[in-house]
Amino acid sequence: MNQESVLCRRQEYSTGGRMLLSPTAALTTMALVPVAVFVLVLLAISVPLQHSFGSNRTLDFSLFPDGSTHVFYEIESNPLYPDAQVVLFGDSIENLVVEDERGFLLTTEKLEGNSNIFEIETLGASSILINYDTSSLVSKNGKVWSFTIHATTEFTLHMPENSVIVGMSTFPIDMNDDSNRATMFLPNGPVEITYFLTIAESAQTESVSETEDSSQYLLITGAIAIIAVVTAGIIFKSRKKSNITVPAKPTQETENQYNLESIMSDDDIREDDKEIIRFIHENGGEALESELRKKFLQPRTTMWRAVKRLERQGKIEIIKKDQQNLVKLTNLETRHE
Repeated sequence: MNQESVLCRRQEYSTGGRMLLSPTAALTTMALVPVAVFVLVLLAISVPLQHSFGSNRTLDFSLFPDGSTHVFYEIESNPLYPDAQVVLFGDSIENLVVEDERGFLLTTEKLEGNSNIFEIETLGASSILINYDTSSLVSKNGKVWSFTIHATTEFTLHMPENSVIVGMSTFPIDMNDDSNRATMFLPNGPVEITYFLTIAESAQTESVSETEDSSQYLLITGAIAIIAVVTAGIIFKSRKKSNITVPAKPTQETENQYNLESIMSDDDIREDDKEIIRFIHENGGEALESELRKKFLQPRTTMWRAVKRLERQGKIEIIKKDQQNLVKLTNLETRHE
């Protein structure tokens, strides 16, 4: 009986010449199927994410006394894809400049319905450099301001000059203080930095009317000084008129001083633009755009708009020199007697 029953079972498993799986093998196969499906789903998701966003190499935030933030970061891009999507920090995006690793400008387009997602035509670039300004990363509560960000990578934060930090939600990886401006290297994740500006910076940003009054006082004082110098020059020339056969032309320094004061009293020129002209004049009549950014602690796009504005007014000219922008004064009018 036992042998016959065994034979019957064998005939049932091999009926019709077909191979049937044992219960143990069937359960093993069923357990492996979900694992294989999960792996395939991960592979399918990872490909478009890499195409859309890439990975960050460098991330920089520079805070300024007016509450604005200049953002710079470099991301990797697959040169085989014609475009890529990036999510920018902040809701208000201004002065957006996107370049590849060779310095060529790339075309960007904001996605409809999104204030901070842009599509970039990479044109075979392997690295994308992004510069822009935003005013939505700093919130103001009286004199105490807060910088809030949620970064997916480690980043560098440059605090405003003469600012005092009163609170941090995380410890910085590294920190140094150079020229009254703190620089921190912070970890990824949510970060909130609370700070306030000292009296000097607060007076600069909050007391605009007082600044304008002091500027007008300086202009009046300068005008009086110029009149005194011109009067003294006329008296000096009249005394030596009998000994001079040909009137001497005024020196270039006198012309520059005269024209500088004329520009300083021009109401059509902005006060910050006048300071740029004054610095260029004191620098010998010309200066590199990078020197202007370092002097006035302005982002590249902000300074570029200022020099282009002065160029349109005919006050300066911009000359390419060793792949840099050389800014020269052009409003020095020659006076003839």
